[in-house]
Amino acid sequence: YGVSMDVNTLRFAVLDGDQTQLSRNYVLDLSGSRYFIEAPPVTDHADLDRRMRAGEIALGLEIPPGFARDLARGQPVQIAAWVDGSMPQRAETAVREVQGMHQHWLLAQAREHTGATPVGLADVETRFRYNPDVKSLPAMVPAVVPMLLLMLPSMLAALAVVREKELGSILNFYVTPTTRLEFLLGKQVPYIVLGMLNFAFMTLAAVTVFGVPLTGSLATLTLAALLFTTIATGLGLLASTVTRSQIAAIFITLVGTLLPAVQFAGLINPVASLEGAGRVIGELYPASHMFTISRGVFSKALGFGDLHAEFLALALSVPVVLGLAVALLRKQEK
Repeated sequence: YGVSMDVNTLRFAVLDGDQTQLSRNYVLDLSGSRYFIEAPPVTDHADLDRRMRAGEIALGLEIPPGFARDLARGQPVQIAAWVDGSMPQRAETAVREVQGMHQHWLLAQAREHTGATPVGLADVETRFRYNPDVKSLPAMVPAVVPMLLLMLPSMLAALAVVREKELGSILNFYVTPTTRLEFLLGKQVPYIVLGMLNFAFMTLAAVTVFGVPLTGSLATLTLAALLFTTIATGLGLLASTVTRSQIAAIFITLVGTLLPAVQFAGLINPVASLEGAGRVIGELYPASHMFTISRGVFSKALGFGDLHAEFLALALSVPVVLGLAVALLRKQEK
């Protein structure tokens, strides 16, 4: 519910220096949109600055005096749009909506006065696929599911080995025939089961509560979730082998999973837009591939054949993570 890039019910106010029917018509075209809500008019620039500072409005329009007269004479007119830029993503979306409204109003005025719609030699008609309404939920919910699937099981698994260290009971395993891999798998399997149970509830909530349809194969998504949960719990075990307290294990796991997933794995910004070390981390980090699989299955109806490269990357990550955990555990045992 908290991570949304949609611009809905954005409050705006108008400093109308013309006070004519045409200027009011211009404002009504914006206030009639589902994206904006009109607030009481602005009296002057000081009032505009005060209300924007207080967060009462996020957009202020200033219509200059002589707006209708200059348009009737065919003279150029400039309308000022003051946008709250403290949230850049929302500000950019608001600017695009205002520009779209402005173009729509100009076409409507030309049609009203000439009886014909002006057209250029070449027009670009934009159509959005997979998310026609360009809403945040179909993009964010399929990404939040892997993020929680990465963070929560890994934090729980991180407590598994380090608790044995705190209690001293891990010494008992050193003198038994149990191998290090068997020991780690025994600690890991219960959290994999718990993670898959969480996955089932989150998928159900995505479809029912948030209304994001699952257009692709549920079996494909479930298989990817199983591999990803194995990797997530493996990262938790990896963190627990290098720490000696539960607090340190949770801290390292939280930083090592949440930070790369948000900043480098494509939760908000695509991996292709990154450069340097960030791009390398984004390409190698397993969450990047899980985000692609989850969004592809939810929104694009992709199957296993379309996502074989992402599945291969997840499958290769499993032995790498578990191998590192076994090696570190062997080193500490020595």
